Amino acid sequence: MNPLIRDLACNLLAALTPQGWAMMLVSISVVLGLVSYCLYRVLTLPPVDVQDIKGPLEIDTRDTTDAD
Repeated sequence: MNPLIRDLACNLLAALTPQGWAMMLVSISVVLGLVSYCLYRVLTLPPVDVQDIKGPLEIDTRDTTDAD
């Protein structure tokens, strides 16, 4: 491993106090939990039966009546 990277990693690990580690672990856990919950809720939605879909040709935009 590159000595510069090793020294940087050691300094970063030593820079956090136990309270800092606890706060970081709690915040990362909350974010991952919320993302997992949201993805689960979205991906397990029941299929929706849509009946009234208008195709693009049925929409009157009124821009073709007085075309140049």
